[in-house]
Amino acid sequence: MATADSGRPLPLWYTLPEGFRPVDLWADPEERMDAHYTALAELCPDATTGQLVASALGFEAALGRLVEDGLVHFSSFVLRTDDDLLLTGICQISVTDRPAGDPHLYPHSALRAHPDQPDTHKAVVELPSGLAAVVVADQAVTVPGTLFGVEGESTSAVRTATFHLAFPRIPEAVVVSLSTEIFEAEEEFLELATLVAAGISFMAPRPAPVPVSTPVAVSPFG
Repeated sequence: MATADSGRPLPLWYTLPEGFRPVDLWADPEERMDAHYTALAELCPDATTGQLVASALGFEAALGRLVEDGLVHFSSFVLRTDDDLLLTGICQISVTDRPAGDPHLYPHSALRAHPDQPDTHKAVVELPSGLAAVVVADQAVTVPGTLFGVEGESTSAVRTATFHLAFPRIPEAVVVSLSTEIFEAEEEFLELATLVAAGISFMAPRPAPVPVSTPVAVSPFG
């Protein structure tokens, strides 16, 4: 079950495929920054201590703002495609307010609220948990240099697939968003994003049935 920043439980469950590395949003911030620092030091051995510290602080500040805005899950993913490409990216699951009313109408209003832009595709799809609005968009994302301890900023091209689903009994919605810079794996990325969105559930999973052992018949002849 997902938990909001306030600590209140949400009627929201989700499953993720292999290859996802979640960030513990409720861990001690200092421990989380230490882990981020260590992981980045291994990934970028040429980075200076100042750059690593700036990146850890910047990530923690950005994560805090996302949690305040309703983030309940944050993870990175790394998967190898059939064409031997490494598909990497970020997965975010958030909870946001929605207008009261029929939850089946929410996906259509979510699409209308999203501006029509070049390289943007919008649709309403049916998932196991209900109707969902999906928006696939390409955009340029600006990365402040302070995240890496340098001056200036850089720009990255990112493809994002975002699903909007309404909670059935409360005026809130869940937003599932996956993003990647690996444009070459377009089909695999969209399949992955759909798989994650299909793993959203508003009902607690049923416990697995306990197997009943069949008694062994005893021969009267020993």
